[in-house]
Amino acid sequence: MRKMLKNRVGYLSGAPRISTLPEAAVSGPRTRVLGIVKGFESLGWKVNSFIAGDRVPRKWVTEESEPAVNSKAWKIFLIDLVRLGLNFVNARKAWNELNGKVDLVYEYNAALGSLGWIFKEYEIPWVVETHRPLFYEVEAERQNVFLKKLARERELKVYRDCDLIVTITEALKDILVTQGGIPAEKVLVVPSSVDTDVFNPETAKPKRFFDGFTIGFVGNLYVWQRLDFLLEVLRELRDEGLDISLTVVGSGQMQKEWMAKALDLELAGNVKFVGQVPGNAVPDYIAGFDVGYSGHQQLQIGTMYHSPLKIYEYMAMGKPVVASAFADAIEAIKDGETGFLFQSGDKESLKAALRKAYANRESLPEIGSKAREEIIANYSWNARVEMMLAKIQDLLVG
Repeated sequence: MRKMLKNRVGYLSGAPRISTLPEAAVSGPRTRVLGIVKGFESLGWKVNSFIAGDRVPRKWVTEESEPAVNSKAWKIFLIDLVRLGLNFVNARKAWNELNGKVDLVYEYNAALGSLGWIFKEYEIPWVVETHRPLFYEVEAERQNVFLKKLARERELKVYRDCDLIVTITEALKDILVTQGGIPAEKVLVVPSSVDTDVFNPETAKPKRFFDGFTIGFVGNLYVWQRLDFLLEVLRELRDEGLDISLTVVGSGQMQKEWMAKALDLELAGNVKFVGQVPGNAVPDYIAGFDVGYSGHQQLQIGTMYHSPLKIYEYMAMGKPVVASAFADAIEAIKDGETGFLFQSGDKESLKAALRKAYANRESLPEIGSKAREEIIANYSWNARVEMMLAKIQDLLVG
């Protein structure tokens, strides 16, 4: 492979719901895309982007799209056909727009297709980033893909054909190697990061809904977030006399069910479901929390391989985090110093963590300051992209 001489990268995404628009409903990928692009640019790279979600009707990427992708099988089948068609067309559009302007393409992986293969045909290095092994998820966790066999085949072909795979956790790398048959040396782990200029408590305008101790959650309301579990614990702690409330920022398939559960538990006056907010407003809402919550549960298919961006965003905003003790949280959070860990699915463990946070509520600003210092020192996008580029360069000259 030729040595890369020019710092020109094409950022690609063929997923029609992943967008850089502030109102994008799929918020985690939006943050990751913007972070990686900023990391490249900060290191002197010229970034030319082809992001399909920025080129589709607005309603495809906002909260309006959620019912469609979690609906009846025939609708999901039609959506899969749209995905296939768009990927075929967009790969050629991307090539026509970026040909001669890039020396490397970096692609955010999408279901049922890719854009980077056409660049690889012309010997342009192709890096693929994946956060979720879709071929693995569709068997249990992911119900918004109908053509599961085809999705698996196409995804694994992308992993085989590209030059390097970037992923977010060692657990996910292990799945790609053991379940996908990908050589270990082809997979680079680049953990989640955060833009500390955007998530900055000094520039935020706090949005607060309760006078008392407030737990906050930001993210898509999917079943594995286990806010139902948190609501049950909140009810029991309030019965013990703890003045604790909850603010939920985000939307998703479980929103109606969890809102109904809050009513059933007689928590209507202590739980605020804000709904989806623009991405650039998220820091203001986090600024109104006392602690942030990240309570991922063990997935149905086994290994917990997610790297919740919310952990890093809470910490960057100077908020201690109450988090389930999976590998990513254990690495980022010093229990009792920058946050409070609990065992996923263990109600008594979560109660103990929240009691500890509540008892130390006067010290939370100090704990939060340490959390932000940790993020600034070790979790910047610049550092992540610099590490990744060193690996890419090794491949190019190897």
